[in-house]
Amino acid sequence: MRRLLLLLLAILLPIGAAAQSDFPSRPLKLVVPFPPGGSTDVVARLLAAKFDQGLGQPVVVENRPGAGATLATEFVAKAAPDGYTLLMTALPSIVTGPLTNRNVRYDPLHDLTHLAMIGSFPNALVVRADSPIRSVADLVAYAKANPGKLFYGSAGPGSAGHLTGELLRLRAGIDIVHVAYKGAAPAFADLLGGQIGADFDGMINAVNQARAGHVRLLAVSSERRLASHPDLPTIEETVKGVSGDSWFGLAAPAGLPANVSQRLEAEALRALALPDVRSRLEQTGMTITGLHGAQFVEFIRADIVKWTPVVKAAKLDQGAK
Repeated sequence: MRRLLLLLLAILLPIGAAAQSDFPSRPLKLVVPFPPGGSTDVVARLLAAKFDQGLGQPVVVENRPGAGATLATEFVAKAAPDGYTLLMTALPSIVTGPLTNRNVRYDPLHDLTHLAMIGSFPNALVVRADSPIRSVADLVAYAKANPGKLFYGSAGPGSAGHLTGELLRLRAGIDIVHVAYKGAAPAFADLLGGQIGADFDGMINAVNQARAGHVRLLAVSSERRLASHPDLPTIEETVKGVSGDSWFGLAAPAGLPANVSQRLEAEALRALALPDVRSRLEQTGMTITGLHGAQFVEFIRADIVKWTPVVKAAKLDQGAK
């Protein structure tokens, strides 16, 4: 029996090695934890088209929204670690979801292979064009004079906009009220309808709506002013310690064979270096980072350290483990 087992191993090991060296030999799936049409979906489809070319196999985008991006993340974390199921990651699925939701059944650092960080992007803090609030200082002054009466919207609980708003509330010592929406579009609609007084919106939509005369841009949530909008101040310039970029990354289940993870990491970084990809992503206000897997893991660890005290101070961890 022992000799038979050794013989079987001798036969199967070369087959397994050959299968890994032939990767990929069939189509791949790229799971997006948000509905179609959002920024994550747009980035995923842009990269999937380039992966098709580089990998020689189709990459099919599959949208699996729900539970603040954690359902899709759990699905990928439990998938076979063969490189054929990939995930577009973002702040809610990797950092804030596990910090705030006791129903999350995955460890974002140990149950996933983080292949590459794609980029980061800020939100714009906006008000309606006819609002008397013309700056972050005006917003703070209004909130202090009218505690509990300024409602601000975000794309959802645990989103970068939500957490940045909580940072602003804590650092400025003001009483503003968060309203969570199921995406950026309904939050923006309520801003225009007057149901909320301020909103954290994606840069590309905010800029377009400002040009159309619908909203006023107050500030950007990045640490530094954007090269593409040098006249737009940061929130940080008025209230120290308030910044909150969101980000995108590429991940797969933990336990990938080394050659498969290296191939996928290299392909992601190759795609991000293409001029047309860079141009399209930069048009959305994204800063392309292109971090390798190990660098990306360190970035995630630092982001968890950054947001944990904010989550606790804002009492967003009441449903956490």
